[in-house]
Amino acid sequence: MLAKTARMEKNSGLKATINYIGLSSPITWVDKAFKDFMLCPKIAIFYGGMFTLVIYNLWAFLLQSSILHDVAAPLIAMIILILGPMSAISLYDVSKKISNGETPTIRSVIKASIKSNGSCPSIFLSIILMLIAVSWMVLSPLIYTVLHAGTLNIVNSDQTIIQSMIADFLSGTNMAFVVTYSIFTLLLGLIAFMISWFSFPMVHDQDVDPFTAIITSLKAASKNTLVMIPWIIFVSVFVILGLLMPYFIGLVIIIPVLAHATWHAYKEMIGDIK
Repeated sequence: MLAKTARMEKNSGLKATINYIGLSSPITWVDKAFKDFMLCPKIAIFYGGMFTLVIYNLWAFLLQSSILHDVAAPLIAMIILILGPMSAISLYDVSKKISNGETPTIRSVIKASIKSNGSCPSIFLSIILMLIAVSWMVLSPLIYTVLHAGTLNIVNSDQTIIQSMIADFLSGTNMAFVVTYSIFTLLLGLIAFMISWFSFPMVHDQDVDPFTAIITSLKAASKNTLVMIPWIIFVSVFVILGLLMPYFIGLVIIIPVLAHATWHAYKEMIGDIK
């Protein structure tokens, strides 16, 4: 059973107000994010640099692995999805302190993020994202098998099933697989995003249990679909741009800015629990 802090017990059963927001809101989030970045550039670059260092070294390791080479790109995408929100909690605290008129320091934001997660709800949320990622990896070959020939013996002796999937996907020779797999991947990605969008900042800000945070995040995302979809595209494009730069150096700036922007999105969209 998940341990709960005293404040988490007190907040049990309460619900947060969810606001409708305008289509121009993401512009405001990004504007505020850059202001937070410029006010505390050392903290932002420290976290962005650490995140980038981890991701790049994992990428280098995966490319050199004879077993994991074929799945290097999707694995990195999953790692970013899982590690990004969890590692951004300290950056959420930077934005929170700035909004409260306080002066953040690396020590204070680390201390605050640890204290607010006394029962490790962020780790629990990351495990849920990990389970979604594992489901995607396990079900992907199964979908390919069913839509290809209904048998596992569908690849050449010198070709792995992953290589065969990539070849068919890029060539478009099996459109049933391409369409089904694209919908499946997009659906799981959307679910993961909706779960994580506000659950991580919420467990940090209001010390709620992860289930309450997940439900609130799902409701907020569903209530503001017209804003969420372009925001997902915006986030995806900028993360990809960061990954395309040498040594993934673009992520040093992009990750902190997106973390700060996520905090401001959360504060605009979700009110205090009552």
